[in-house]
Amino acid sequence: MRRALLTPALLIPALLTLSACARPASSLYTTVEADPQLSGSGPVVLTVVNAQGREFTFTRAQLAALGLVSFSTPDPSRKNEAHEYTGPLLSAVLRETGIAPAATLHLVALDKYKTDLKLAPIKDVPVILALKSDGQLLEPRNFGPVYMTFPYGGVKLDPNIYNAAWVWQLYRIEERPGGT
Repeated sequence: MRRALLTPALLIPALLTLSACARPASSLYTTVEADPQLSGSGPVVLTVVNAQGREFTFTRAQLAALGLVSFSTPDPSRKNEAHEYTGPLLSAVLRETGIAPAATLHLVALDKYKTDLKLAPIKDVPVILALKSDGQLLEPRNFGPVYMTFPYGGVKLDPNIYNAAWVWQLYRIEERPGGT
């Protein structure tokens, strides 16, 4: 079997090409200023349970207080049309609740849809727990109040794996003990 050897003359352009393809996660979203629609009091919209069994509840305002970001992306649940989503990063919610960035999450929607999401393969992907879409508050009739969204417009993710994790009407996240 022949092996191709990368000489320094070939290696440097190859590495530059690879690094040009890798975008930092922060370039996939924009930071959003505080939003008055998300600052008022209201009901609990998300419950998060860590592996130790500690339960955390969040209103829209509490989620927004973790920091808001926004990205525009094709949405497989909406005919792959591009929509702008705004909400906190999933990673901010995980930090707040003590969930490891490489955990496995069990996601539950209001309509009883359930799926598991392994975070290790997407640890650098900025997943948004959207509270708004195209400037409008998300409600149960339009994918809300919390909608897990992925930056399909900025990263290559296998739709056979991640389309199932675009969970609309998300109301509960449970960390699976041991990451399983």
